[in-house]
Order: sequence, then C-alpha cells, then structure tokens
Amino acid sequence: MEKVRDLYEFAEELREKVDIVEYISQYVKLKKRGKNYMGLCPFHPDKNPSFSVSREKGLFHCFGCGVGGNIYHFIMKIEGVDFVKAVEILAKWAGVEIPKYKVSKEKGEIFNLHEIFTSYFEKLLHENKEAMNYLKKRGLKEEVISKFRLGYAPEDISFFLKEKKIKPEIFKKTGLYPFSHFRGRLIFPIFDTVGRVIGFSGRTLKDEEPKYINSGESVFKKREALYGIFQAKDSILKNREVVLVEGYMDVIMLHQNGIENSVSSMGTSFTIDQGRILKRFADRIYICFDPDTGGIAGTKRALDIAETLNFDVRIVKIPENLDPDEYVLKNGKESFFELLKDAPDVVTFLWSEAEKLHKNDESAVPLVKDLIEIAKRIRDEAKRFEVIRKIAERTKFPEDIILNEIKRGKKKKKRDESILEQKDLLEREFLSAIVKNERFFSIIKDEIDENYFFTERYRNLYRKITSNLTKDVLEEDSIYREMILEDNEISEEVFFDIFRRFKLRYLMRVKEKIIKEIDEIDKEDEERFNYLKLKLFEIEKDIKSFLHKKEV
Repeated sequence: MEKVRDLYEFAEELREKVDIVEYISQYVKLKKRGKNYMGLCPFHPDKNPSFSVSREKGLFHCFGCGVGGNIYHFIMKIEGVDFVKAVEILAKWAGVEIPKYKVSKEKGEIFNLHEIFTSYFEKLLHENKEAMNYLKKRGLKEEVISKFRLGYAPEDISFFLKEKKIKPEIFKKTGLYPFSHFRGRLIFPIFDTVGRVIGFSGRTLKDEEPKYINSGESVFKKREALYGIFQAKDSILKNREVVLVEGYMDVIMLHQNGIENSVSSMGTSFTIDQGRILKRFADRIYICFDPDTGGIAGTKRALDIAETLNFDVRIVKIPENLDPDEYVLKNGKESFFELLKDAPDVVTFLWSEAEKLHKNDESAVPLVKDLIEIAKRIRDEAKRFEVIRKIAERTKFPEDIILNEIKRGKKKKKRDESILEQKDLLEREFLSAIVKNERFFSIIKDEIDENYFFTERYRNLYRKITSNLTKDVLEEDSIYREMILEDNEISEEVFFDIFRRFKLRYLMRVKEKIIKEIDEIDKEDEERFNYLKLKLFEIEKDIKSFLHKKEV
C-alpha cells in the first residue's frame, strides 16, 4: 500500500533539497555579494538591487518593500497561488514525485467534519421553507445557493452526531461549537483559498440580535479569512483585480450577476492579513463598502492598509444609499460595472470626504489642513505638485505656503524617525545577536522579558522568539529575516556589553518612572508613597548590583 505522507513534512524535506538561488534565478538576475545574492526585486519598482537571497539560510528578503520568506512564500507571491499549489510547483520543477499527502491528523479530522456538516446543512436548507423563502426574497437563485453551499442548521444536532458517530470531544474542536449559537440559522460556510471549510457564519431568520454569529477564534480566525475567496480567486487572477465588499450577501449577489472577482472582509474591519491574501491574486482593489457612516470609516481604514501593501486602490461609491447587493439587484450588472469604471482613486475620494466634512466651516484652515495631509501621501512628485496647485485654487492659500507646510511636516517626520532609530538601535543590536546565536539567547532568557523593549515592533519579535514558534513562522517576520540575513557576527564579549547596556537602560527607565510618580503623588496617600519609596530603594539596589556585576 502506498504510504500517505503529511504535506507539511514532505514540503519541509523538499525545501531542504532544492537550491533557492537556482530557483529564484529563473525570475531574477542575481549576483553574488558576500554570502548572499542580490538582484532587482520583482515585487516593486526597484532601480537599485535590494532583493537578497541566502542559499545558506534558504530565505529571500527585499530591503525595499519588505517582502520575503522561504521558497514557498516566493512561489506563492510570484505565481499567485496557495501553499498546496506552491509545493506542487516546486516538486515538479525539482523532478520529485509528489506522494499522496494529508494534513496533520487533528486538522484533517476537523476539515473532514466541517465538510460533513456543510453537506448536511445543504440538504436541510432545501427541506426548510422559511430559509428558502428568505433567500428567494433576497433575489438568490438555486445556482448561486449551490455555488456558495448555503445551508440551514437544525434546532438539535445530537441525533446527527450519534448517527455519524462523532465524539463530543472532537465536535468541540470544530467551528460549530457551541451549537446553540447556530441552531435555527441560515449557514454560510467559509472556505480558504484551496476550498476547505475553515469556519461558519450563522444568520438569524428572526428579528433578533446578533444578526450574524461566526465560528470561535480557536478554530476560525476571521482576520485571516475572506468570504468568497475560493469561489473568486480564478476570476481575480484573470485581470488581477478584486472587488472588496462588507457582507456575505453582497458577495453572493455580485457573483450571481457576473461580478465574480468579489470577496468580503466580513464587516468593515479589513485587516493586513486579509490584504496579504488578496495581494497574492490582485494588484488593483476596488473597495466597495456600504455607504453608511460605518462603511465610510471602514473604507478609510481599508484604503490605508491597501496602500501599505502597494495596491492600486479605487473607491466605489454606491448611489441611492444602497448596499452593493441591493444596487446590483435593482440596477443590474452593467450599471455596477459603470461604477467600477468611474471609481475614483484615493486622493479624489479623500478630497471629496474632506469637502463634505468642512462644507459649513467659517474658516478655510481646517479644510486646508486635511487637503495638505492628502497631498503628503502622494509619492509621485509631479502629481503632488498638481494637487498642491488645486489646493491653492480651491482655498485661495498661496502655493508656497502649502508647499512649505508639506516640507515642514516631512522634516519633522524625518527628525522624529531619526530620534526613534537612535532609541531603537540598542534593542536592534541585542535582538540581532540572539537571533543569530541561540546560545546567547539561552544565557539571558531568564533575566529579561518583553517589557524590556520600548519599541513595539521589537517587543513583538521578542515575544515570538520566546513563544517557541517554529522557524517557518519566525521567517515570516520581516525584521527577523533582515537580521538573520545580515553577515555581521559578534563575539561573546561584545554581546555581553550590549546586554549590560540594554538591561541597564531598562532599569534606569523604571527608576525614572518611579521618581516621576513620587513627585506627582498626593503626599497624604502615605501608603502609596511608602510603597513607591520602597520600590525606588529596590530598583536603585538592582542598578548598583548590576553595575558591579562582572558577568551576566
């Protein structure tokens, strides 16, 4: 009998066998520089080589746009595919036969159960007149109901669990526990990019709140999933364009009307993780949230994330105060395509919103300030000057004043960044040392914790390092990749000097905070005052002891 392999085990073995430099050289012209290889980044406009590949570490990283990871991350990014397909592509390139594979036993069991429940709920939906009538009133046809595998959850699931011999302890690990949240609700299965059911959302058919309930975070991480991505990905890849909407029904109705490159963020909280998933398939994103207050606020947050990920962003404005599904049902797909065609870019959208916000202001100053902030976000110099001219025409403020204000803001930002970098430097040196040398980390790990880091990005990385995460997970952190790809190695003596300065800085900072609190406290609060004086004595004792300590 042919052996069934774990997909991730096979993928790791394959990664160790192939040469990442040889593979990436198919796409990027690489030149050896020190231990690593450098080239022009294929993921952003790159004039000076900023794309580094390490044969020794099996990693790539762009110091320009921050993208990086192992060979599978590269394939997923360059080919716009998911992990499973990336493994297949690499195996084919390497001439390695792909064995039958499975995911880990527990995950596989949960995915299998999710599939069983999805089929069961589909069957029940067609037997439930109330649920089917609701969908028909919303304008959904049988074909699209089947495409998204909508279902209905019964009032009681216990009989089905017994029939299928599903153990209670296993059921508790699925996305349907506790089942009381889903009973009597319309069920929307949520798929990942390869078509596995990773979670569920249940919509009430009654007049009650909450309207929607999702699977728990222990099983299904909403911030890392997109409703409709499996059904939409092929259509998205055709033109590398995606339509992002809020709701489940928005996606389904758009697909029914031929706008099959649409997905939902499942609410207005579009996340950076969801953005990264979409970036594998699309370069342009049409943000099409509902035209209410929450939708507009969500649009502004989403466009910031999309611009951070270098999407070409367009904002779709739905007229008549309708949601996307209502609009396309009333006006048809051609009308919706016209909205996409006329969708403004970020600057035009934000300008329009600023005009609305300040239309009743007596002074033009608040409007000018908001418009200047819009101009600051424009990278292209010629386009920025064109916007500055328009701001001057609109507000009657001289161009030179607007330009000076933008320059002043940039200088302040650079000055602040420079100060921040100086403060960060010691933390970065310390982290870089323990990333490269596990022995250094083992020596000091019991002496400090994440609170010793004042910079959030370094605190987060230290938290990951101390959480015993796998190497693959750590390699997804861009700062970790930068550090591990750097050639500089330090001696034990230099490391201990860095560590002493790092720890002393923390102790001094704690002392400063205690002194400040003592100065500000009400002296009549004798108990608190005495407690702080004792803490000050203890921290001064720690500092004195540390200064006289000869070794860590």
